[in-house]
Formats: sequence, C-alpha cells, structure tokens
Amino acid sequence: MRNYILTILAFFCSLTLFAENKLAIINDPDGFTYVRNGQGKDFKVVDTLFTEDFFYFQFVDNSEWAKVTAWKGRQVEGFVHKSRIKEVEKLNSKKQKELILKTLNRQRILASNFQNAWKSKDSLARRKTARELEFHSDTKYDPILNILPKYFCMTSDTEVLQLFFATMWADKGSANEMPSFSIGDCFICNPNLVIEQATKIKSIEQRKSIFDNIEWGLLNHFDVEENGKSDNKEFNKLKAQLDNERKKASP
Repeated sequence: MRNYILTILAFFCSLTLFAENKLAIINDPDGFTYVRNGQGKDFKVVDTLFTEDFFYFQFVDNSEWAKVTAWKGRQVEGFVHKSRIKEVEKLNSKKQKELILKTLNRQRILASNFQNAWKSKDSLARRKTARELEFHSDTKYDPILNILPKYFCMTSDTEVLQLFFATMWADKGSANEMPSFSIGDCFICNPNLVIEQATKIKSIEQRKSIFDNIEWGLLNHFDVEENGKSDNKEFNKLKAQLDNERKKASP
C-alpha cells in the first residue's frame, strides 16, 4: 500500500511542475467525452471521461484541443476538445460549493466505513472499504483539496469548513498530508474565522487534531526548517495565535 500511495503522490506532484495545469470537469450534454491520442477526431480513443471525473488540462498553442491528464486507478493522458472542458475554478461559487460538499461528504462516509470495518476485524470488509477510500482520495478528494482554500478564502463559507473538519477527523488515520496543506492555507487567509469554527467542536481531541493539521500546513506553506523556527513574521504571528488556541483546548 505504501508503494501505491507514493505512486499517486508522485503523479499529483508531477502536475505541479506545470503552472498551466488546471482542475476541470467535462462539459458535454451526453455525460461523457473521449480522450484521444492526438489533436483531432480522427485520432484513436484512449479513454473516456465522465461527468463525475476530475482531470487536469493545459491548452495547446494555436489548437482547439487541450492536453489532459487524469487518474482513474491508472494514469490517463491524451487530448480533449476545448469545448468539452469546464475549469473548476471558473465555475460559480454555488457549483464549486456543490462539488466540494459532495466530495467531502463522500470522503467522510468512506473513511468512517473503513474505520468501522477495521474495528470489527472483518478482513474482507476492511480490504473493500480501504480500496474504496483510496480510490476516492486519489480521484476526487485530493483534487478538490487544491480548490477548497481558494473557495473558502473567497466566500468564508463555514458550512464547507465544518464539513472539512469532520472529514479530516473521520480520515485521521491517513498518511495523506494534503488535508493539512489545505486547512493551513484556509487558516492563513482567515485565521480568526477558522479558530472561531474550530472552537465550536466539542471534542477536545478532535479540536487538537485540527490544530495539529493547521500547524503542519503552516510549516509546509512557509517552508520552515526542521527545528520549527522561522524569521518570517507572518508565520510567527499565525503560529503564536494557533499555540494560544491549542493551550486553551488543553484540559
């Protein structure tokens, strides 16, 4: 499983090398569109993207076709006509919220199913729920986490934030660091609101877990040294605010 996770992380990390790669969904009344191995309808179909699929794209100069990359349990690469692409960040806030809530809620449910299967010591259920959770994390949860901070910083949507808290708690056994990076970015743009909402969590353990995730996100964002010290004034201010709330959460 560790090798599998590393493969997925390498795939998504490779996308960050190209700033022009943007998260998208398809724009097709038929509910699907073909991925071809060249820029034109005469090229071979190598895969199919459906309404629910996330993928990354970049426009090709002077072409009506875009290069796309997706993960569907395997890496998918090819070309899709530009008219069939909807960039997620350019959707209105209502549509973005729908995508985020749907993805977070599904991740929370799958993570809870996995935890329940683990506690029941049912090996078949554990393997099944683990596969479902991993696939959803790779194909839906991780991609939407790249969008969530920008959406939150634009809207200050506490409903999304509270569901994100619940999802991180349900999925707390995961080695995935992307939720920490995402909540860290939310905290950077609106620390007071994040803390206000976190303090509404009744469970001290859950609240402290959220604070730990925020801290890890801050350390990553500001590229802080291993000793945790930094000369960055913004980091030190945010870290002090977070530490103060962590002390309050201690019994």
